[in-house]
Amino acid sequence: MRILVVHNHYGDHAVGGESMVVNAEVNLLKAHGHEVRLYERTNSELQQCHLLEKARFAFLVGWSKDGYSAVKDILSDFHPDLMHVHNYKFMLSPSIFAAARENEVATVLTLHNYRLICPGGLFLCRGSVCEDCLKDGFAYRMLWRKCYSDSLPKNILQLRLFLATRKRELLKSYVDRYIVLSHFAREKFIRGGIPEGQISYKPNFIADPLQGVSAADQTERKALYVGRLSREKGLPTLMNAWKNIDYPLSIIGDGDMGSSLRDQARNNIQFQGYLSRQDCLSAISKSSFLVFPSECYEGFPLSILETMALGRPVLASDLGARSELIEDGKTGLLYKAGCVEDLRRKAQMLIENPAWCDELGRMARQRYLDLYGDEQNYSMLMNIYQEALQRRRNRTDKRAVQ
Repeated sequence: MRILVVHNHYGDHAVGGESMVVNAEVNLLKAHGHEVRLYERTNSELQQCHLLEKARFAFLVGWSKDGYSAVKDILSDFHPDLMHVHNYKFMLSPSIFAAARENEVATVLTLHNYRLICPGGLFLCRGSVCEDCLKDGFAYRMLWRKCYSDSLPKNILQLRLFLATRKRELLKSYVDRYIVLSHFAREKFIRGGIPEGQISYKPNFIADPLQGVSAADQTERKALYVGRLSREKGLPTLMNAWKNIDYPLSIIGDGDMGSSLRDQARNNIQFQGYLSRQDCLSAISKSSFLVFPSECYEGFPLSILETMALGRPVLASDLGARSELIEDGKTGLLYKAGCVEDLRRKAQMLIENPAWCDELGRMARQRYLDLYGDEQNYSMLMNIYQEALQRRRNRTDKRAVQ
């Protein structure tokens, strides 16, 4: 099969969860003999534009003629069977699906976030979960609530993209198959207006980090946090819970709360800043368990999957799809999101029962092998591609009859 993969990076570099998923899927497809072309853009390109170009870009953010033309040229040159899009914000736009439709190319869109049904994209407002726009459809409130950014121009861009997509009925006539990463997300998108029959479930995956090597020996007992240092990630809850826990905690990552968190941290909390993925994996493998205190829905956190693959349990808040990844009491533990006492109590259970903690890790590793390996993911992806191709053929045949 010949596949065009399209991804619009948010920043300067191909880093972050979405980019890791794109690269992993491209490598997986190539390893199975498919011909793959990856078309990438990055929003850092905007930094090189002069003022008039930026103004023109802002006007066309909802439906870009430039993006349409660029993808149409690639389709004409590459002649793919299918186009798989992971992100089209902002250098690209939903217009790329029109180019594929005109060329009779089947299309798949992975929904890494909730942008189609939430103007901010994360069901998040002022650091807390919010579904107001899903309930009543009034998206303009994001401008004064600043759901996407503290910057008004960025919120306006996000709103324009959201409204342009909603105007085209969530791209239902352009996209042949939507991929959701969890059953939790599937229900949200159905509620938001995407037809149930066009949605396919396929979780993220990672290549086995322990393939061909043995699990790392623990050099010390400690807990670990990996991620952005921001309020919605649950850092205040984590720090308050750890005030009365006599156990080492390492924090990997950086963000706008970094300075304040360091100021209030006790001596048993170590801040390591940003580390490479390989160093993060090494740190996870040497820890007792990972703490995932996020207080937003998230998509499909790769840090949880990486921890499971490395044979360590995760102590996570119970929001979103976390209960789908973690079997509470079997492969990890869940606690009530935002509850300091419940987080502290569950952390103490793992700390005071190291043998049980290790057993949870072994079961987490087995769950990863059973559900989230590359071969399982490849099979699911191929089924989705075939469904998209069949839907496109049906549409083409229907138009031919008419």
